[in-house]
Amino acid sequence: MSEKSIRYLVYATKAGLFILPVLSLIVAGSLFFPFISGKNFFFRIMVEILLFLWVFAACFDKNYRPRKSPILIAISATLFFLTLATILGANPYRSFWSNYERMEGLVGHIHLFLYFLVLTSVFKKEKDWKRFFTGLIGMSFILAIYGFLQFFGFFEIHQGGARLDATLGNATYFAIFLVFHLFLIAWLFGRSKNLWIRSGLGALFVFELILVFMTATRGAVLGFMGGAAIFGILMAIFSRNKKIRYGALGLFVLIALFAATFILVKNTALVRNNYVFSRFADMSFSEKTVQSRLTIWQMAFKGFLERPILGWGPENFSLVFNKYYEPKLWKQEPWFDRAHNIIFDWLISSGILGFLAYWSIWGAAVYVLIKGYKKNIFTSLEVALFAGLFGAYAFHNLFVFDNLTSYYLFFSVLGYIHFRHQSDQIKDKEQLKEMPNQEIGLSHYFLITASFLAMVFSLYFINFKPYLAGRQLLNTLGALRSQGLNVDFILKEFDKVFAYKTFGTSEAREQLGGYAEQISQVPQISNKDKMKVFAKAINEMESQIKEAPRDARGYLFLSSLYTKANRPDDSLKTALKALELSPAKQQIFFIIADIYLSSGQYEKAFEILKKVYDSDPTYHEATKNLAIAAILTDRQNYAEELFASAKKIHGGFVYTMKTGFQVLNAYARAGNYEKVKEIWLYRIKDEPNNAQYRVNLAATYLQLGQRNNAVGELEKAAELNPEFKQQAEYFINEIKAGRNP
Repeated sequence: MSEKSIRYLVYATKAGLFILPVLSLIVAGSLFFPFISGKNFFFRIMVEILLFLWVFAACFDKNYRPRKSPILIAISATLFFLTLATILGANPYRSFWSNYERMEGLVGHIHLFLYFLVLTSVFKKEKDWKRFFTGLIGMSFILAIYGFLQFFGFFEIHQGGARLDATLGNATYFAIFLVFHLFLIAWLFGRSKNLWIRSGLGALFVFELILVFMTATRGAVLGFMGGAAIFGILMAIFSRNKKIRYGALGLFVLIALFAATFILVKNTALVRNNYVFSRFADMSFSEKTVQSRLTIWQMAFKGFLERPILGWGPENFSLVFNKYYEPKLWKQEPWFDRAHNIIFDWLISSGILGFLAYWSIWGAAVYVLIKGYKKNIFTSLEVALFAGLFGAYAFHNLFVFDNLTSYYLFFSVLGYIHFRHQSDQIKDKEQLKEMPNQEIGLSHYFLITASFLAMVFSLYFINFKPYLAGRQLLNTLGALRSQGLNVDFILKEFDKVFAYKTFGTSEAREQLGGYAEQISQVPQISNKDKMKVFAKAINEMESQIKEAPRDARGYLFLSSLYTKANRPDDSLKTALKALELSPAKQQIFFIIADIYLSSGQYEKAFEILKKVYDSDPTYHEATKNLAIAAILTDRQNYAEELFASAKKIHGGFVYTMKTGFQVLNAYARAGNYEKVKEIWLYRIKDEPNNAQYRVNLAATYLQLGQRNNAVGELEKAAELNPEFKQQAEYFINEIKAGRNP
């Protein structure tokens, strides 16, 4: 191949790398989890195409082959242990593929590794990197404008509330995205000599810094402050310029003063009336979010001790969460798939080996920076900036987890540090002499052919099929809203998702189960059609638990479907299996108790619900369910004690809970119509114009033998609802005649 052809291949590869930063702007509205899946599919497709172009060029020119560095070795070791953890993990399929919500897994890390290889092998000149980071900063400017317009109401904040999220769909993701770019802006500022460029970069830095605070992401804000402090300390130590040393020291003092001042004024009206400031003012170990994080980390540590060497495999934290679930987490979402802590997430996903390999990446980067500084490859400013960036990023990840945009930026920075490490081995950084490989053999053509076939295979199976499945799944969910009564049509739509046989199948199965439970209460749908949907949903969930036998979530979904399909024995058996996998999860106990209540085994239900209540008496749902079981087992005084105890914890909300329909039905089944009357009177006081409530109260009066009161309520119901007047007169005549209509 001619040098000109190789050069065109390299140009095409570089062009693709310059296009990649666009991924942060992608929101694929036609896909399930549009803020995540669209970005990831774009990144993976681009990397696979660029990989083939790079392999083609590298086979003919040695200059574009990867060069060894401590960073590359560390990244390779991390991928190696992640691969082992996937193969030997608790659920290899999920570990490899992940899901639409995260789009990580081993396949995601493979693409990040390949991206690093292509990036560091093709960008051989300093100007390549400068242009690349300029492009990244340009994308950050666009997202910053988007966030700014969100603040003023021109664009919707996608996650709700006041926390800006731009095109990333999550304020936390947006915050760390901006933090990365703040340090990159500072890096470019330090390398530029043009006053106008420096002025623009300075203005952009201030603009994006303000937006970081407006995301109200505490980990990112505190991380940035910590990273800035690290930068100030290092500049004060390593800079040879006395003015810069004093300025850096001043920066550190300024940060300390800002933190101290905030602590002093955190309880003032100025702080409390501001949403962003109030989030920081409320930080304490007693805060709900902090408490839940600490609890989850304790659970994660137990999971790590169970499988310490290679962990549970990527994407399997949910198994640990279920197995070591703590009842006091009822206030949080029921399913966690991340520990929200970079340390425990890596310990769970790949054990101590993967954990050490991952942190060796950070260690290698710091080692290269220090070594480069000693050789005058890195300036003191660069060492301080990159160290500060790593500090900010690490602190942020102590409370959340990575996503593609943060991983992408991290690997890009690592790539640049790797490049600079190699620069002392390349005498002329600006003039890269072409040295075509004179030893092209059969093996090289085989490698090119293999890489082409791998690209085609990957584009179809790793990207195209899951993309189509995700799009079809979203279409199916749309059809549920518009054509939910057309059972045959909906089932065909779900079958289209299943036919792709991708990682989207598990999500579709859960959505189908939800649809089955939803239509069970729809009178317009025949029982025959309902049973058809339940049969399909049950069959799919049975397949799900065969594929993921250690996941309590699947058993829980299946047990609920069995209950709705009137298969109590199967439901109980499945729920008990879920309980084996998650011995403390209240949801499972509730399902088992419901099965016992439905079959008249009230004492068994009471025993189970008492156990749940004792595990955390502050859980209002546990209180209500135990009170219902107490009513049905003739422990009505105990039920009142439960409500009284809960009222001290939850206040007036408890009385509303006490007068709920489930409690009302329990009193009716127990024959305590005085309590039933009390509840209907409370509800009528709350909704005096509800005619149906008055009809129900009339029926209750009849049960109590208070026939005149029953007539009075029926007359009031007829006044409120004239359409009921004729039927009300019939009931009244029957009552006056001494009969119970």
